[in-house]
Amino acid sequence: MNEKILPKEIKKTDFRKTFRGYDSNEVDAFLETVSLRYERLYEENSALLEQIKNLNSDLEVYKENESTLQKAIVKAQDLTDEIIQNAKKKSENIIKEAELNAQKSLQDSEKEILSRKQELEELKLRNDKLVEDVKLFFMEKLNEMDEFVRSRNIYKMELAKNIHRETEEELPEEEKTGNIKKISINTANSDFTE
Repeated sequence: MNEKILPKEIKKTDFRKTFRGYDSNEVDAFLETVSLRYERLYEENSALLEQIKNLNSDLEVYKENESTLQKAIVKAQDLTDEIIQNAKKKSENIIKEAELNAQKSLQDSEKEILSRKQELEELKLRNDKLVEDVKLFFMEKLNEMDEFVRSRNIYKMELAKNIHRETEEELPEEEKTGNIKKISINTANSDFTE
């Protein structure tokens, strides 16, 4: 006998008749009932097998999707970790670069300040020297002026004495008693008139 029995086979099954056998009408009615129930069970079983097949197919798809999703989650986690690591490295590099730039800027500012201080000191020294030179120049010119005035006074006095002597001898009597002529003296550097 086959493992699978079809409902048609149940209906078509013939039993040998014996002298003291079962009532054939009862057996036929029972076989008809069993055949109908078996046919229903067979159809339900086929439908259930098809449903199981579909569910197994769907389950395989879900398993593949789950595996793909798990791989995607792991990949996403790895990518997230990599992005976080890269972001940390980048932020550390930005901070280091900013610190280096700030340090360089500070050093440049300090150099600039030192340079300006040095320039200021040089300007101050030049200014002090210029003031000192101007003082010396004026002192020399004042000394020259004093010397000139002294020399001129001495020269004027000598000239006046000489003129006075000469004029006393040669001048008429009214000029000897009172009025002295005005004289004009030309010096080398300037015209001086009295």
